[in-house]
Amino acid sequence: MTEFTITHSKLKDFLGSFGKDLADLVIEAKSDGIHASVGKDTHFIRRKVECDVSQSGKVNVSDLAKVKAFMGTMKSGDLKVTQSGKASTLHIVGPSSSLQLPTSSYIQSQDKVGLMSRLIREAEESMWRKWAGFPLKYHAKVTADSLKPASKFSKVVGSKFSCKTEFDPQGAELVIRGGSSSKGKMFVRAPLIDIDSPDISARSAFDYWLPELLENLPSGELDIHTGDESVIVLKQVSTDFLMVVIDQEYEED
Repeated sequence: MTEFTITHSKLKDFLGSFGKDLADLVIEAKSDGIHASVGKDTHFIRRKVECDVSQSGKVNVSDLAKVKAFMGTMKSGDLKVTQSGKASTLHIVGPSSSLQLPTSSYIQSQDKVGLMSRLIREAEESMWRKWAGFPLKYHAKVTADSLKPASKFSKVVGSKFSCKTEFDPQGAELVIRGGSSSKGKMFVRAPLIDIDSPDISARSAFDYWLPELLENLPSGELDIHTGDESVIVLKQVSTDFLMVVIDQEYEED
């Protein structure tokens, strides 16, 4: 039996922090709180939040939309979450209502977690100087608030746009641009500090999912690691937050 108690606001923020299209999730309850990771072809996200854990273990959430809808029926209070096994019924008990959901042992959001976790371990062993054997020579610190305006690209330049980044050590900024010549382009310039990189800029290409993911960043300062035509890694040690966004082939506009 896995059991933890968490405030409504904490659980709501936690479940909403892994991207818009997430259908399911595995939550691991440990002594310091609950942890979760999701892995896709496009990205990896790891987060944790502190709460009262009565019994450690894993909770499978097969229908995240229904859990979010249930939480939408209340505004506050503590929630007790229990599950006796990965394919057992999920129980969430609130102050005046409760939810019981059937679960599956297969959780799609975990398909790439094993592979991504192995690559992350290798990157950590290299002190984030390599990713999958490719060099990451660009390192700095950046604030979440300076990156989040890019999450609004779709409201300005439309959907399904391409996105490019430029780590500019001379200008001490990370430039994110989204859009196209035909639809228009929007630029976000995020100041960088504690830069450790070559003098020349590094450029990478992504799709529309990069700006969407930036909306899920925790507040405060983040470490950034990247390379030329490479992934972007954003991490925050204090909250155990980690995001790896997979790049695409770079093509000039």
